[in-house]
Amino acid sequence: MNHHEKLIAAFETYKEENAKFHEKGIKASAARARKALQEIAGSCKERRKEITAEKEVLEGKKGEGMSQDAARHAHLRK
Repeated sequence: MNHHEKLIAAFETYKEENAKFHEKGIKASAARARKALQEIAGSCKERRKEITAEKEVLEGKKGEGMSQDAARHAHLRK
């Protein structure tokens, strides 16, 4: 599962758990909602790195160089 899909799944989990917490008062759902929010934060950071790497790869095809960080992320994605 890539970071985009992880973001979508974590957001769906967050919505469900948040609704259970607010509508039914289930305290355990609050913890699960917070956990989903933490996963979203991490996946956002990783997805931003992936997008930057992808952009730099595209720019590299136009004759510009690619940073080492972008190259590493592009390689990890394959």
